[in-house]
Amino acid sequence: MSDFASGYLDSEILRLVIDHVFMPPKLPRVHPGRQEEQKTNVALCNSLIEAAQDFLQFLPPSEGPLWLQMIKMMELARRAAKAPFNKVDLQRVLSDMGIGGTYR
Repeated sequence: MSDFASGYLDSEILRLVIDHVFMPPKLPRVHPGRQEEQKTNVALCNSLIEAAQDFLQFLPPSEGPLWLQMIKMMELARRAAKAPFNKVDLQRVLSDMGIGGTYR
């Protein structure tokens, strides 16, 4: 089920995402705070993952594996946005990557 349909994005988070992606920076720029920045980054990752999963159905089967690797990388980015990797987790993620940056 879509994060949007489940009510995950409230209007404040949606406003932050729109500001983050489409609006020019406001000067002097004030940092929104760690928690708001984290919500925005996670929401951006969720939106990108959802769009990539929707787009996957329109790709030829030969391109599916590469697209799935990109989705996996965005899931890792979302995980890092929720809580930064500790040393052991980062080592595990990096060791699971293959030649050329593909994720195994």
